[in-house]
Amino acid sequence: MKYKYEYFSKNVLKYISSGIILGDTSLDQKMERPLGVTVIAILVVIGGIMSLFGGISLVVVGAILSTSFNDVSTSSPFIGSLFGVLSAALGAVLLVVGIGYIIMSYGLLKGKGWAWTITIILTLIGIAINIISAITGGVSNMSTINNMNGEANSFASGIVGSVIGIAISVTIIYYLYRPRVKLFFGKTSSKISTP
Repeated sequence: MKYKYEYFSKNVLKYISSGIILGDTSLDQKMERPLGVTVIAILVVIGGIMSLFGGISLVVVGAILSTSFNDVSTSSPFIGSLFGVLSAALGAVLLVVGIGYIIMSYGLLKGKGWAWTITIILTLIGIAINIISAITGGVSNMSTINNMNGEANSFASGIVGSVIGIAISVTIIYYLYRPRVKLFFGKTSSKISTP
C-alpha cells in the first residue's frame, strides 16, 4: 500500500510541477523557444543593423552637406544647410530605431512580454504604413502611367510590394497570437496539455 501511495504522490507532483494542473510552465521547466520567434528575432536584428548603418550614413552625409555649402559661395547656402540638418536628424532617428530593434530582438529571444507587445504594435504600424503607401503610391504614380519612360511599372511594383509587406505583417501577428507562442512570452494563463 505504501508503494502505491508513493507512486501516486510522485506522479501528482510531476504533473503539478510540469504545469499541466496549475497551467504554469515556469515552476520546474523552461519552455523551449519556438522556431518562428527565432526567425522573427533574426529579421529584427537585420533590420536594426540596417537602420544603424543607414543612420550613420545619413548623419555623415548631413554633416558634409551642412558644412560644404557654407564653404562654397552659392546662391542659397541656406538650402544646403537645411538639407544637411534634416539628413542628420533623420539619421539620428534611424540610429535610435536601430538600437530599439536590437533591444527588441533580445527581448524576443528571451521571451520577454514587452518585446511581444512592442512587436505587435510595430507590426500594426507597418501594416498601416503599407496601406497608406499603396494608396498614395498608386495615386501619385497614376500620372506616370502614360509616360513612355517605363515608370508605369513602378505603379504595379509599389502596389505589389505593399501587398507583400501587409501579408508578411499579418502572418507575423497571426503567429505571435498562437497559444504556444503567447505562452512563451507569458501572455496567456492557459495550459498546453502535453503530458
